[in-house]
Amino acid sequence: MNIGIIGTGIIASAVVKGFCNKETGHRFFLSPRNARRSAELAEEFAEVMVCKSNQEVIDCSDWIFICLHKKDFGALNELRYRSSLRIINMSAEMKLPDLKNIVGETALLSHVIPLPFIVAGFGPLLVYPEIEEVGILFEPVSDVYYTHSQEDVHTLQIVTGLMSAYNLLLNEIVRFSDEKGLEHDVSVKFLCSLFGSLCKRAASTPDCDLVKLAHEMTPGGYNEQAMKELRDNGAIKAWRTALDRLHKRLTESSNT
Repeated sequence: MNIGIIGTGIIASAVVKGFCNKETGHRFFLSPRNARRSAELAEEFAEVMVCKSNQEVIDCSDWIFICLHKKDFGALNELRYRSSLRIINMSAEMKLPDLKNIVGETALLSHVIPLPFIVAGFGPLLVYPEIEEVGILFEPVSDVYYTHSQEDVHTLQIVTGLMSAYNLLLNEIVRFSDEKGLEHDVSVKFLCSLFGSLCKRAASTPDCDLVKLAHEMTPGGYNEQAMKELRDNGAIKAWRTALDRLHKRLTESSNT
């Protein structure tokens, strides 16, 4: 299958690497934007080719992944689109109706939100609307989750904005362990196993009752003390505040 990428940023690169690492057999045609990153991908993978223009990307491809920043959306108006194209929008701030106005009638039009984990062939991937053909395409490199509306996509997209903060939280715990003299590798591996196990248990719990799980602790124990101190100091509320502000940013951006 021939897949064209318009906009070769970090996520687009991860998507290409994920498919190529899994040896899916697809060929990728990259836009000339971000020439350095495109050239590196072409050098690393024989199935990747850098095109001279965005129009050449479209002309060579059956599927098109649009991975542009909002400031670059205007470039899409300059292109010619075939009705046989299958177009995947990976741009967070592009609405499908607006994209349809640009590309016209196509064989398929879908909004997909991949995450950096795709480079290693795992992790969640959001798809809207529920189109089986899209899910089949991405199943080798991700866990596909279909959403029921564009609003659902936006909500879960906002949640992914906590990934960096989560990594910093884990890093702070590792720093604590390092300072207490624990071997660094042991600290990291234990921490990943601990938090990974918490997620697995939550996912396997009926109705995923996280509040009930949070209160499965010894009265007066370490967990109760830590939870109280974090809650009383506003640390837990700060995560919700961050989500609300991200939602406001996305809503305001979508309305401009």
